Amino acid sequence: MYGYLVFSAEIDDRGVDFVVRNGVGRHFDVQVKTVTDRNYTYITESKFSESLWICLVVLTEGDHPALYLFSGRDWNSDTSDLLQRHHFPKSEEAEYGIHIAKKRVFVMKQFAFDRSVERLREGAT
Repeated sequence: MYGYLVFSAEIDDRGVDFVVRNGVGRHFDVQVKTVTDRNYTYITESKFSESLWICLVVLTEGDHPALYLFSGRDWNSDTSDLLQRHHFPKSEEAEYGIHIAKKRVFVMKQFAFDRSVERLREGAT
């Protein structure tokens, strides 16, 4: 799809679900997260990196799945509270979260899969 080569991860010890190779030969690690309706999901700090791409699948009853694509670098520039870094007192490590809510729907559009996949095509990190 979209002209990329996709390789599944043989071992999921780093939080990588598959590796994508774009048209200019760059490789990207991708982790897939799935949530139902409006929800919260996260990646632990030990599995997160700025070079990681996160594919978010939002399942809402009666609708087609909505797909979004985030770069680990997006956590540095988001000011909407969609992408958050937390370190809860009783947690061993921080988490990089995606906090989906109705008030953030407009922000989600900029990360729509079709739009974000162009960043991979161009070799963005």
